[in-house]
Amino acid sequence: MVSMFRKRASCPSSQDLLGYHLSNVSDKKRARIRTHLLSCDFCSAELQLLTRHGADVEEDALVEMPAALRWMAERLLRRSAAAFGELSEFVNTRQLSH
Repeated sequence: MVSMFRKRASCPSSQDLLGYHLSNVSDKKRARIRTHLLSCDFCSAELQLLTRHGADVEEDALVEMPAALRWMAERLLRRSAAAFGELSEFVNTRQLSH
């Protein structure tokens, strides 16, 4: 069986992994992360990356979203909102069948 090499909801955040490396987390969190690292190749690889380059990253660095990406995201969000609005109108008319 091949497991997917990806971050999961149960994985610690990058900040927690860096805190683990720097010993800036509680003992309880440290033990939980250590146990997690034994079974998660993705987080182990991420920890190695953060260990080498974590100090090079500017904390809370914000970048401007490219205009084309913002336009596309806004269109998709409007379309989703409209679809949900239409669905709620349909539900309110009680025309649903079982």
